[in-house]
Amino acid sequence: PILNRPIDWILFCYFVSHIPITILFDLQPLYPEWLIPDMLKQISYSYVQLTHDPFMDVSRPVMYWFKSFSICEAVLQLPFFFFAAYGVFRNKEWIRLPIAVYGAHVMTTVIPCLAEIYLNQKLFDLSDLQRNMLLCLYFPYFLIPLVGLVDSFIRIQKKI
Repeated sequence: PILNRPIDWILFCYFVSHIPITILFDLQPLYPEWLIPDMLKQISYSYVQLTHDPFMDVSRPVMYWFKSFSICEAVLQLPFFFFAAYGVFRNKEWIRLPIAVYGAHVMTTVIPCLAEIYLNQKLFDLSDLQRNMLLCLYFPYFLIPLVGLVDSFIRIQKKI
């Protein structure tokens, strides 16, 4: 059972929870405005007001490098979340290599976000509290894929 596999449980919860987060919030900058319900716009607006998240603030000029990451999230990652949730839940061996690839991909997209938040103090006028809050919000999206990558690597190595 998955509850006896703590890393798989974490990965399963991550993939399943990431589906609505991706659809309802992360991909909002890609949607035409008329498609987004007012309630979701308001939640995103409140989030940006609280955190000053420069990546989710639609009033800022487009950061094309970040928009390209969002397109990857829509085209590659979102379908993978369903596939991965099933594979992890059922403890399928075939999911380990795709999780390792996913982990490496996501970590390389989150690192620039973390670097921008932490280092680009001139471009992003954030208070220390807002900067730390954003780092805490984004860091799990680096850490959990790293755990999945390392765990998958260990499992694949044992099979080889």
